[in-house]
Amino acid sequence: MQDPVRQSMLARMGIQSWQLRRPALLGAEPASLLEQSATLPGRTVPTSNAPQPTGKLLLLAARLPATTLLADICLLLGITPDEVSLLSELPPTDPQAADASPLLWLTHANPARPDALVCPLTPSAAQKRALWQQLRQHLAANAP
Repeated sequence: MQDPVRQSMLARMGIQSWQLRRPALLGAEPASLLEQSATLPGRTVPTSNAPQPTGKLLLLAARLPATTLLADICLLLGITPDEVSLLSELPPTDPQAADASPLLWLTHANPARPDALVCPLTPSAAQKRALWQQLRQHLAANAP
């Protein structure tokens, strides 16, 4: 088991899926991984092998957007660029944790995620305006 600080750093760098694939690449059986986690006292066996994303802004893309765009978005949301997680696949929806779930940024619209921000990584001026409007609506909806 890795320490939480290292797991957090790897997750911020987008290496979550690599952590799950590595034992399979080395020839370990997925069942043996579940048995190992079940033998730890006080831990429950996860229902899926999908990594739980960390961060306050989840970005489903192959890379991060331009540094200036990312910095502007983070400034508006009141977060740092370190709190942005890069995802390789769409995380599962959890209706119980909908209030605590981080903001999701998609590069293409997805009807399953109507609350997600939708903007390409290299947006045009009109797409940037649409992104700012989405961010303002999100902030207004989540204002105390």
